Amino acid sequence: MKRIYSALLLTALPIVLLQAQTSNSLSTSTMVTTPNTFTYSQPNTISTFDRVQKYRFTDVPSNFWAYESITKMTKEGIMSGYRNGTFKPNDPLSREEAASLFSNMIGDTPSIMLASSFSDITSDRWSSLAIESVARANIISGYGDNTYRPEQYMSRQEFAVVADKFLHYQGYRTEDPTALDAIHFSDQKFIAPWAQSSVRELALWGFINYSTKGLFNPEKYITRGEAAEITYRLLFSKEATAIQHTIQQQQMEETARALVKKTFGENYDFHHRGAMFWRDGKLVISFTSSSDVKAITAETAYIKDKHFLDNHIITTGSYSLGDFDNLQTDAAYLYRQLEPHGTILAVTPTPNVDGLILTVDKLDATTQTAFMKKFGKKVQLKTNS
Repeated sequence: MKRIYSALLLTALPIVLLQAQTSNSLSTSTMVTTPNTFTYSQPNTISTFDRVQKYRFTDVPSNFWAYESITKMTKEGIMSGYRNGTFKPNDPLSREEAASLFSNMIGDTPSIMLASSFSDITSDRWSSLAIESVARANIISGYGDNTYRPEQYMSRQEFAVVADKFLHYQGYRTEDPTALDAIHFSDQKFIAPWAQSSVRELALWGFINYSTKGLFNPEKYITRGEAAEITYRLLFSKEATAIQHTIQQQQMEETARALVKKTFGENYDFHHRGAMFWRDGKLVISFTSSSDVKAITAETAYIKDKHFLDNHIITTGSYSLGDFDNLQTDAAYLYRQLEPHGTILAVTPTPNVDGLILTVDKLDATTQTAFMKKFGKKVQLKTNS
């Protein structure tokens, strides 16, 4: 049975799938046939006059679907246009351009390159340092023959894998892989096995806005405009803010697990002796034993992470995670019997960590009575209304 609160009772973020027909969408009307040849022009030093004009491109009018993302990404110095005042948003993105883009995003480009990791990259190539940077970060790797193939164009599914690796480089950890199964493009079966989870994860978070009712076209070249839009969302959108919040929570959870391990050792059975969940922006770490509470509270005196210290609560509770698992199973089973058309929307522990609160969308008076008879105060039902 799928746990709504999971091991950590994290609240699920809303899925945002932006449709391809909106003004900022990657619609088919904005796509052009990939040219047979493409030459990258490395931007030269910009004059004072050029600096005023550098975010205005003759081929990116204000009504262009990716105008906002292209403008923002170039203003931030993460992407660049060309000397002739164009951005070439419909041109395909090469692997070395992708390296430059993600190297700028992680901000970890080496100042010198002692030796290249790839046989086809020399130190005098304009992208050599960026390529080395993303390879070192495991964001873009080379091929089995020890080449990078810098001028080769990148497909949509390849770019999705790279973008997803960037998320995980930032510290994101996939919490519920089964949630990715809800994402399904019309041509999902044609997406390579090695790209399936990355494409779905980006779509789940709203970082790619190809309509899931349509085609993803996994082998089609990613364009410079599409790359700007996707990476803009990774860095500056509301979804980016949401995932940064999630990463921060995940890092706090890792700190808490490390704290438990350090305090009680490898063989401590936290699943049956404690619980961990989020409530009102605080990470609650609960133990069924008051002596365990005392021991771990004492250990926090050695923690230097101020954010963790300011945003966690250690308390005593009657129930462990194992107890909650069993209680939730029994409660969900009874709810389904009594409310066949209802849905459990959220599950959270009670304030005293001695039971569960189930938020549901349908609740009849007879259901409330039946729950009270079976569980007493151990399970509380409420609706959003």
